[in-house]
Amino acid sequence: MYDRSRFLDAMRAARSSERTVCTAFQRDLSALFDGELPDGSARRALAHLESCPSCAEFFQAVRLQALAHQDLAVPGSLARRLRRLRGEGLFEGLSDAEILRRLAHALYQLGKAYVLLANDGDYLLRVAEEPVEIDSFERTEAAEVARAARAVGACRIDPDDLRRRCDDHLREGRRLLDEALKLKPRFAEARLYSGFVHQLLGEADQAAAEYREVFLRTDRPVNRAHAAIQLGLLYDRQGDHRSALRMYRWVVASGLLRRRPEFAFVLYNIAVEHLSLDDLAAAVAMLRRIRLGHPEVWRQVPGWLRQAPELLSRLRQDRAFRLEIEASEPAFFAA
Repeated sequence: MYDRSRFLDAMRAARSSERTVCTAFQRDLSALFDGELPDGSARRALAHLESCPSCAEFFQAVRLQALAHQDLAVPGSLARRLRRLRGEGLFEGLSDAEILRRLAHALYQLGKAYVLLANDGDYLLRVAEEPVEIDSFERTEAAEVARAARAVGACRIDPDDLRRRCDDHLREGRRLLDEALKLKPRFAEARLYSGFVHQLLGEADQAAAEYREVFLRTDRPVNRAHAAIQLGLLYDRQGDHRSALRMYRWVVASGLLRRRPEFAFVLYNIAVEHLSLDDLAAAVAMLRRIRLGHPEVWRQVPGWLRQAPELLSRLRQDRAFRLEIEASEPAFFAA
């Protein structure tokens, strides 16, 4: 249930402020609503929310309105109430159900962006490089500085400031993903990222519960495969190699590799689990399968194995396989 005082404060602020919602933010939020180029739009919208109090205030009001409507705490037409806010063009012609569906998608994309920002250094730099367009400022010296910064292309977020706030970004990502799931409980992609957040926080049981929910209930094979792989990784870290192997084998048995070859890396995961279970013959057979049928994965195998020297040492024990590989790739078993 939403905090009613927070809700009312956000509504009053969003309606009474003389500042308008920036056109750049409306454009990116509209793109997120429509599912157009979500990654770029999410990065720009995130940068904008971090830099523009007016747009952050507006988006907070939209979120609270939707959550209140979903909780049935504020009955009536959501579309009509949202059209009273600034930026009303975002909701023109949409039913309440469509607004909730599209907003859930936007919340997921923004939540994912915040989680990546907290965990992915390259993504952090890409966000920091996004110019933040602000339409209106108070008439102070800051406005002159902002106009000058924009003129030279320097109106950007400070990456060091973003790094210092990683915990805040992770919490915000979690909050947005939770809201997306509240609006759309069977939103598999949002639940997968929610599981990822639990993993980042060291909450393995909660992460497994989220992945298991997706694996058991979603109809989309790709999402089931992602959930199975993440469950396999969790089981592997816990030393439960048989359960991990079962998850990875499901991905192969689903036939997904034929349609989505980017999932072929799971064959390497299977080989690793066989090695962890001291089944050297099965591991070697799987590596041969990768070498003959998936050269794009095979090119990465030496690097992966060098990060796990104990597995590489076990492979060396199969003399026939070692000689076979060294004949064409002498550096494969190099320490």
